[in-house]
Amino acid sequence: MKQVKWMVAVLLLAVLPWGVSLAQETASSINGTIVDSEGSVLSGATVIVTHEPTGQVKTLTTNESGRYSARGLRVGGPYNIEVRASGYSDSEEGNIFIKLGEDRTIDAILVADAVDLGNVTAVGVAPQSATFNPDNMGAGTSVSQEQITNLPTVDRNIQDYVRLDSRVNIRSFGDGISVSGVNSRFNNISIDGVGIGDPFGLEAAGTPGISQPFSLDTIQELNVQLSPYDVTLSNFTGANINAITKSGTNEFSGRVAFYYSNDDLQRDDADFTREVYSLSAGGPIIKDRLFFFVSYEKEEQTRLNNTSGVDTALAQQVADIAANVYGVDVGGFNAPSDLVTEEESIVVKLDWNINDYHRASFKYQNNEDAQPIFPNYGGGEISLSSHWYTNNWENKSYNLNLYSDWTANFSTELRISNSEFDKIPDLNSLLPSVEVQVGGGQSVWFGTEEFRHANELNVVTDNIYLEGNYFLGDHNLTFGVDWREQDIRNLFISQALGLYEFDSIEDFANGIHSRYEYNRGTNVPRPEANWSWENLGLFIQDNWTVNDRLTLQYGLRFDKPDAGSKPRLNQDFVDAYGFANNSTVSEGTIQPRLGFNYDMSDERYMQLRGGVGVFTGGTPNVWLSNSFTNTGGDLTFYSSNGIEDGMLFTLDPNNQPILEGSSRQNVDVLDPDFVIPTVLKSNIAVDAELPWYGLIGSVELEYIKAQDAIDYQHLNLGDPTGTLPDGRLSYYEDPLNFSGRRANANPDFNDVIYLTNTSKGDTKRATVSLELPQTEHWYAKASYTFTDATEASAGTSSRAISNWNNTPAFNPNQAMAATSAYEVENAFVFTTTYQNMFFGDNYTTIGLVWISQDGEPFSYTYSNDVNGDGIRDNDLVYVPMPDEYVLSDPSEQAEFEAFLRSSGLAQYRGRVAPRNAFKAPRINTVDLNVSQELPAWGPVRATLFFNVKNLGNLLDSDWGQILTAGFDGDDVYRLNSLEDGVYELDWNGPTRFSTNRFASQWRAQVGFRLDW
Repeated sequence: MKQVKWMVAVLLLAVLPWGVSLAQETASSINGTIVDSEGSVLSGATVIVTHEPTGQVKTLTTNESGRYSARGLRVGGPYNIEVRASGYSDSEEGNIFIKLGEDRTIDAILVADAVDLGNVTAVGVAPQSATFNPDNMGAGTSVSQEQITNLPTVDRNIQDYVRLDSRVNIRSFGDGISVSGVNSRFNNISIDGVGIGDPFGLEAAGTPGISQPFSLDTIQELNVQLSPYDVTLSNFTGANINAITKSGTNEFSGRVAFYYSNDDLQRDDADFTREVYSLSAGGPIIKDRLFFFVSYEKEEQTRLNNTSGVDTALAQQVADIAANVYGVDVGGFNAPSDLVTEEESIVVKLDWNINDYHRASFKYQNNEDAQPIFPNYGGGEISLSSHWYTNNWENKSYNLNLYSDWTANFSTELRISNSEFDKIPDLNSLLPSVEVQVGGGQSVWFGTEEFRHANELNVVTDNIYLEGNYFLGDHNLTFGVDWREQDIRNLFISQALGLYEFDSIEDFANGIHSRYEYNRGTNVPRPEANWSWENLGLFIQDNWTVNDRLTLQYGLRFDKPDAGSKPRLNQDFVDAYGFANNSTVSEGTIQPRLGFNYDMSDERYMQLRGGVGVFTGGTPNVWLSNSFTNTGGDLTFYSSNGIEDGMLFTLDPNNQPILEGSSRQNVDVLDPDFVIPTVLKSNIAVDAELPWYGLIGSVELEYIKAQDAIDYQHLNLGDPTGTLPDGRLSYYEDPLNFSGRRANANPDFNDVIYLTNTSKGDTKRATVSLELPQTEHWYAKASYTFTDATEASAGTSSRAISNWNNTPAFNPNQAMAATSAYEVENAFVFTTTYQNMFFGDNYTTIGLVWISQDGEPFSYTYSNDVNGDGIRDNDLVYVPMPDEYVLSDPSEQAEFEAFLRSSGLAQYRGRVAPRNAFKAPRINTVDLNVSQELPAWGPVRATLFFNVKNLGNLLDSDWGQILTAGFDGDDVYRLNSLEDGVYELDWNGPTRFSTNRFASQWRAQVGFRLDW
């Protein structure tokens, strides 16, 4: 689609002075209607909107409907608004603040001989709350700079703030942000409109590194949108999480902060320190014209490495054999006691008020993370230094924004951005991965870790977004183009240097291995996925103020993806399966959206809001890239379960054995009609000001339906050979021999994984909330959410084979909607802050967050391969009737029956227990922040603060525990045999929940900051 680039370039040249924004909100707006004391509209009135911190002025004239609109405004404030009309008294109102993406309504009434003291009011907005606004339609929440400062965070990540919405679930594994029953790959995370989420889809948390690539001290506001109906927003089916950085003003300001925690500030007494240094400053370069803002933050964590229970003499014996027999130095076993993880980020931002009608903003951002990894080191394993590596991430971006008003009715926004993400591990060796068993279930490892044999990632993203806004009477038309291109280089080949397993030290000395695996390039040693794809988005929308109560927003968006190249065609695959393996994404998606807000206010504020719309996108690039990496024609997999001839073992990574007749191809293939995941979202809500203390109550219902969700299938299972008594298909030669071999698979292929779409899966959600807007001392909000979410595939992994085999199933290739692995059925969140001056004019601030929610869902599975699909623990269990089973240990009968009752399995007797029908124990955590201002020293004010995460665990070691079962199921029992309808079972004991040790212990942070 090179012609698209030229088309966009021509558009840019035509409108370059006009202005900018990307497909995420980066600014805000103010609109309103000016009337006289009789209620008649005043056309031709002058409205002057002034951003007081920078002196930027917008002078507008009301149209024939008495309306004005000021767009492209900086987030925050304060703003001052003056209204003037010949023959009428002037009107003025100050101290107006606007939120990110908000189109704030500010109306005014002018009288002929006096100023109405209530003339400028934010219609429908209760004091200190932006809930009641005509543009408030979809579901979502905003987090202000004050909340970021005053609420508790020990980890200093955005997860601590997006969780304030009870509809958001922070996964206990990897801190992934989940909403609507989907994983973090379907979120879009951006700052100043530029995507800063993981651009490829590898990282569990959805961010391109250890945490988000910016300092919290740079953030002015954070916006979490679950169902916004604005067609300019794109590339998500989960949440749209957008932050905006601070900017410089006419006053010099800044912050220096230090955050510290160690092992004395947590329950775990293992040596640990964490230090964060943060510096930010902003101010004028030219007053009222040019401003700067810079930020730098460095974080360093030091913790003890794991300790191994393996006798170091055995590790030394393995190292000596490697050196003396094979002539290779595989390193030592004395891992450093301290693991030092580093994160570093920098932001440079310039804002330029070109004149009263044009402003520009430029930002450079860079972050680098480094994390040492010591795989297979701890417990019954020890690894030598050749097995260790360091994960390195780098993410940098540039973006230019221009905002322009051309007439009182026409404005434009434009954004141009470029970002580059690199993840390249630092390796200690280039050797095969070797495991030597040394007895007692213990092992010694050396050589390059198997998944690091060939593992490099580079993603370059370019964005151009052009938007026009035309203000016409009661209508505000928005239209534009949104173009994005990603160039992806992904090198990922596991076992590319060879992998060996030895059953003893003696076997290792003699080169007699019990397992060998090797992935080898057919034409080049290490083929890589080097590809690109573009997306062209076109949109048009109308915001219609129907009357003083009803506002409608309706529009249409079209996104058309197109890959720049295709995977290598594998003719063997075509001959075997009847279609090509080199399909790419090319089908466009039409996304109609409609939102509304109806003001039902009488004596108190009340509104009805809602909408419906189609959304597509996310960051599933790693799933699309699999078909470029695993074509079967570029990569051949060799394996053996034992070779007697020791000469077939070598530590030369460039000369691994090629086993005649053992080659089988792994192929990942995309459905030729595959569509980027798409959902239909809808909501309806009522917000009302209650009679007591200015409280705001809200009730919201949401329904989300998958239109094109993901589904993985294995095409090389072969035809089933029979059906087991519980109804599941079997692929064994003998369906009742559970240690047999798969029968009808194509021997020329190994795993053939097919990524396709399904319409199965939906989310039903209800939320009730009660908010106390900010008063002199208090702010509080409580919300409860009930969620019922189903899915066909959880998409838990970056690898196609893992996404298929990690999904517990009845029949492995049968797409069935089951409880989502990301569902939290009942969730309650309470947030409060309290401020008071107990010591002179110095604020004491207390912030608290209490979260109480159901545990994560899980499944019960067999611990062996029951259906012969080659995976031992993905088969959902059949729960036998009392007379249908025997235990291999009959003495466990009573305990087993009690377990079936207590676990909930008993309710499924005589049938298969559904996927994710069970929950881990409920989670209750309380986090606390206490900060104290110190007496001011000139313009400088100092603050001491203390944060505690999981306060309950500080009070009682049994409180605040976070338990999970295996994400791929709990292997509850083994099926040894099935004869005459009687199941012989080996019971593995009660549910084996694992404790998230890090999240379950209390941790604290102390800090000090200087603000001026």
